[in-house]
Amino acid sequence: MKYTVVKRIPFSHGNDSVHVMKEAASYEEAMKYKVAGEMLESEDSSSKIEILINTDDAFDLSLIHI
Repeated sequence: MKYTVVKRIPFSHGNDSVHVMKEAASYEEAMKYKVAGEMLESEDSSSKIEILINTDDAFDLSLIHI
C-alpha cells in the first residue's frame, strides 16, 4: 500500500486546501514524515497534517510469493 502525507488548510468560506507533502511505502515511514511536518508547523497554525492510505493494491494477489 502507499501512504500519502498531506497538509490540509481549512478555510472558513469554502473548501479546504490540500497539499501533498510526501509519499511513503510503509506506515512507519509515513508517520516519520507526519511527525516531522508537525514539528515544523507553528503552534497557532490551523493546518493539519494527515496520512491518506491508498488501498488499491492492498489485495493484489500477484504480489504474494509462494
